[in-house]
Amino acid sequence: MFNFTGFTDQTAGLLRKSIVILIVLTLWAGPAQQTSAASDWDTALDEIHNLYPGYTALQVSLKSDIQQNQTLRKQNNTALADINTRLLATNAAQLTRLRTAAEAVQKKHAPLLQQYTDLGKQATAARKAGTMQNAAVLDIKRNKLKSAATAARAEVKAATSALAEAKAAAAAINKPAKDALAPVAGLRKQITAQNKLVAAAQADRSGADKSYKAAVKAGDAGKAAAAMKLSYSRMTEIRTLVGRMYSWEGQISSALRSAEAKLPK
Repeated sequence: MFNFTGFTDQTAGLLRKSIVILIVLTLWAGPAQQTSAASDWDTALDEIHNLYPGYTALQVSLKSDIQQNQTLRKQNNTALADINTRLLATNAAQLTRLRTAAEAVQKKHAPLLQQYTDLGKQATAARKAGTMQNAAVLDIKRNKLKSAATAARAEVKAATSALAEAKAAAAAINKPAKDALAPVAGLRKQITAQNKLVAAAQADRSGADKSYKAAVKAGDAGKAAAAMKLSYSRMTEIRTLVGRMYSWEGQISSALRSAEAKLPK
């Protein structure tokens, strides 16, 4: 099979021994590699088999946790909207009446007050320009309106002051409830930030689930096991994040109950 013509007997012998060793090693390596591959395969299948019950149970638990959190959030949103509506109703009729009156008085006297202001500006400009005759005429016209403008300003001030006092009174009535609501805004910001982390983890989980299904379809136990472990890890992370959000929603719920108890009767 092998021609060693031209080599010394010693060299030929060494070559024969080397070839035999290579053949033996080759024959030994093939089964060893096959055995190693089979071992990896079995290990991957064992991992899938052992993780599968916890994997499916975690899916159910996570779905329940997310639903529970969403339910509490909807309840809180509804309660907060109701509280805000009731706060806006405090002295609403009086505030509406005073606001309408203030707007009407301002609109009524706006032309007179604008004319009075414009005449003053024009007179000042005329004096700066050295046209004293024009300035005198403008001063006369302005002074003729002075008493009416003074009365108009007083009426506007009275109307706006009445509105401001009514707003202050309503704010004082609402203060205890609004103070109870103070933590809600900060908790909402925390939940918003947490939701971004959940979205990122959900994206990883979704990709892992797709990889798992593709690996199962392809019969690749190793990739399937790796994808399942990644999905499990991400679900565990998501469950922790959702748990925090649920805790914060619970704090919001407590704040809302406190605010409801302090709403004006």
